[in-house]
Amino acid sequence: MTEELDQNQKIMSLRWEGYLLVIHNVALEAKEMEIGILKQKLDQLDSDATEREVTYLNKKLQEQDNMQWKMKMGLLYTVKSEMAKIQIKELQNEVSEMENKLKIQENVISQKLINENIQVGESSGENID
Repeated sequence: MTEELDQNQKIMSLRWEGYLLVIHNVALEAKEMEIGILKQKLDQLDSDATEREVTYLNKKLQEQDNMQWKMKMGLLYTVKSEMAKIQIKELQNEVSEMENKLKIQENVISQKLINENIQVGESSGENID
């Protein structure tokens, strides 16, 4: 049951990551469109355009490029962080499973030792009579 719960949590986490990716992708596409428009305006400037207009458009283009890069880095960090959380949870589950198996093995060994001690006690009791 806990395995199903873990799987459901992983699925929900992956879905959430998917939604985040879609949202960030839409935002990135909007910024790319805005950059495209700015590039188009820059290309459309004719030879009589003033240096100030060209400088302004170059600055705007650089700002948009920087913002897009920051958004991509933020998205990359978010995805890596979520994946690390999932991996940590998986490792914690594996450790828990191993601990449970170890406890079972310890109990089996203890029970065998108890049974052997009982048998040794019974055997030594027979010899005394």
